[in-house]
Amino acid sequence: MAEIKALLFDVFGTVVDWRTSVKEYILARSPDRIKASIDWDEFAEEWRNLYYKFVSENSKDDGTSVFNSFVSVDQQYRQALDILVEEHGIENAWTDDQKDEIAKAWHYLRGWNDAVEGLALLKSKFIIGTLSNGNMRLLVDMAKHAKLPWDVVLSSELFKIYKPSPRVYLGATDYLQLKPENVLMVAAHMYDLEAAKSCGLRTAYVVRNGEDVGITVSPDNVDYLSSDFVDLYEQLTDK
Repeated sequence: MAEIKALLFDVFGTVVDWRTSVKEYILARSPDRIKASIDWDEFAEEWRNLYYKFVSENSKDDGTSVFNSFVSVDQQYRQALDILVEEHGIENAWTDDQKDEIAKAWHYLRGWNDAVEGLALLKSKFIIGTLSNGNMRLLVDMAKHAKLPWDVVLSSELFKIYKPSPRVYLGATDYLQLKPENVLMVAAHMYDLEAAKSCGLRTAYVVRNGEDVGITVSPDNVDYLSSDFVDLYEQLTDK
């Protein structure tokens, strides 16, 4: 079996706990009059679901150039916020400038408890980096905020199309100057790993609370099945 030389990570849900982070960010910047009127856990889920709908619609490669029409995840989250505040009847809760600030919640997410320790261990043996649909500035801000020790930050924004397009996975391996079989894709979402596997990458599934609800993953579906990043390090190094 080919040697693993680099690990690429999905970020939202895999490395960071977006649910808790987004909710707390919103509440810290909201007037008291709306804090008790909204189910903010549900609000965050709805915001994330609009993101999934967006990337699903923008991950199909029809062979035409999308460079001039590409919309970043930052732009999408801001547009989606306008939709949500109207649906929840809280259009006047924030000014436009305040909504711009609320939309930056996704830049300041906290890592799961094992994230920094596990990534540091993996970094000692492998190249580690992101492979996320989040745009570059978002990923850099998040890395600084959550102290994530990436060697490299790779984003779908570089390829002007979103995962699970093969262009993203194969483009990332090209940037690393590695063959796909030398790269391990790490995610808490099977759709991401199935797409990476179809491009020749190795796959590691990490179990995260709230992600892939209702989906059963077995060692037959992935190369590595882990409880967290420390566990993955131990499996990869036989510790």
